Amino acid sequence: MQLLTRLVQDQKDKEFALIAIVFTAIFMLAFAFMSLLDKFFDPVRSRFKRETGVDALSSFESDTFSEKLRKHNNIFVPASKALLQRTTKRLHYAGFHGRNSLLHYYALRMLLMILLPFLTLIIIGLIPGLKGHDFVNGILITLILGFLLPSFVLDRLIIKRQKVIKRSFPDALDMIVICSEAGLSLDAAIQKVTMEIMISHPQLADELNIVIAETRAGIERHNALQRLVERTGVEDIRGLVSTISQSMRFGTSVAETLRIFSEELRDKRTQAAEETAAKIGLKLIFPLSMCLLPAFLIVVLAPMIIVFKSI
Repeated sequence: MQLLTRLVQDQKDKEFALIAIVFTAIFMLAFAFMSLLDKFFDPVRSRFKRETGVDALSSFESDTFSEKLRKHNNIFVPASKALLQRTTKRLHYAGFHGRNSLLHYYALRMLLMILLPFLTLIIIGLIPGLKGHDFVNGILITLILGFLLPSFVLDRLIIKRQKVIKRSFPDALDMIVICSEAGLSLDAAIQKVTMEIMISHPQLADELNIVIAETRAGIERHNALQRLVERTGVEDIRGLVSTISQSMRFGTSVAETLRIFSEELRDKRTQAAEETAAKIGLKLIFPLSMCLLPAFLIVVLAPMIIVFKSI
């Protein structure tokens, strides 16, 4: 403001200059933010990283930090094998297939259980007038929050990823049916479809890439598909794997089996959409009765009440 006062004497020119400076600053900030998001969500850049093998998770797992955590895993990793297996399955459902994902998960939970109470202790110490039980309550609340927050976030990631895979699976299945009916084998059809859906459905494409890599490594096709079910936890994929296994066991046509399963899956999606549409009327009762009905009664009855009071 002092600089503007020295350079510009007129009050109106000073206001215009100030508005121009603020507008320019906001424009530059918005432009930088949009450029950052464009680079972050660019599909070409993400595909280039995927093709060149640049993976942040793998690079993080390859350092010595994981080895140091493994030496002290008895401190923060539970001893129950059933709990470890269940957590490993949940991590696979969320898309974390690294060999150190379980170790990082429990290390993160332990870090939050230590860091959050410490930060709470510092913040509460800066607030005057608080008693001793406030410190205890704050530490206990943040300790519980640090214990439950990783599990809650992991559950949200599982639901989101399974929903994405479930939505993209029918399109991929239709393409597999087309490739199979065109004469390709099941492995070649899966590989072709994986290349086609790499950008549009990257989560499902990554899982199918793992299936292709496992079959090339010598794992049987049935076992590779069964591991796909164990990694995703999607019921539609489980049904497809069971159908393919029965087709290969009884010697029927895989292409015909896939086509029938695709039609059944399409009918299932239609029935789910009809079920959701049938529930809309029931779900609209609450907003209609709580929001629209009071407003309607006010509009209808208010003039009558005013007329009666005036009489």
